[in-house]
Amino acid sequence: MLTSAVTSGARSAAKPWVSQTVFDLPLDKVRVPVLVIGHAADTCARTPPGSMDTITARTNGAREQVVTVTGGPGSPTGLQAGIDACLGRSPHGFIEQEAEVATGIARFIRGGRY
Repeated sequence: MLTSAVTSGARSAAKPWVSQTVFDLPLDKVRVPVLVIGHAADTCARTPPGSMDTITARTNGAREQVVTVTGGPGSPTGLQAGIDACLGRSPHGFIEQEAEVATGIARFIRGGRY
């Protein structure tokens, strides 16, 4: 299960946490169920929600599902675009939707759909 998966990086970055993405992993070897969850309003540059389908396209999971969460309060006022967008108290962290997301994850783990 991946939430707000890091799919965008800068290969030239000196720090691994800026250059590495989920695509650096051998995704084709994944055979277990795969759930990828992102928020439509996530503006973090490292976790664009439009890249989620690319993850499951590269895995071979027993079952796979991509979920785009919508709604919630959006970005709280005062957040600095590009900096605070990656914090938990933003769509990136499913602000005020944590229980809903956790319930969907549990349902998927039990064999159902999110």
